[in-house]
Amino acid sequence: MIRIMKYTIYVMLGFVWVLLSGTLSIGNYLLGVFFSMLILYPFRDMFTFTDSAKDVVRKIPKKIKYFGVLFFEIGKANLFMMYKILQPKLDIRPGIIAYPFTTTRSVSTTMLANTISLTPGTLIMDVHVKNKSLKGPGIFYVHSIYIESPKEVRDSIREDLEEVVLEAFE
Repeated sequence: MIRIMKYTIYVMLGFVWVLLSGTLSIGNYLLGVFFSMLILYPFRDMFTFTDSAKDVVRKIPKKIKYFGVLFFEIGKANLFMMYKILQPKLDIRPGIIAYPFTTTRSVSTTMLANTISLTPGTLIMDVHVKNKSLKGPGIFYVHSIYIESPKEVRDSIREDLEEVVLEAFE
């Protein structure tokens, strides 16, 4: 099953290559498949595919919800940052908080870290997990440009981001 999924990804990325290059030909498609195999080969251990096809289809609406929440949070954070920057007196309260996360898969840990870092004003500085495969639970050290209360920042990450990531990628 894993081998079939890998080859399916190569075939699909060949089509993506054709769409991006704008030239529809067998040679161009095969070139896209070759490049996808060449580029993805070093990352072959990341292709675990432990989810069944039914689970993948079931999670599609949750992943769409995740991307909706992600874009909403990025927009909200951009407006907040714009407001803070355009004030006559720069009112920032930077700080670093420890955020305990509860993910159990490396993909969900990575997606949560990327989601936190993508929102303007926040950045993951360090990650501590017990095992080296990035499977949680663990602790993110998050730098934020505006922290009134560390508890509020933790609650915001948990309620706005982590719950949606867990639904979509666990």
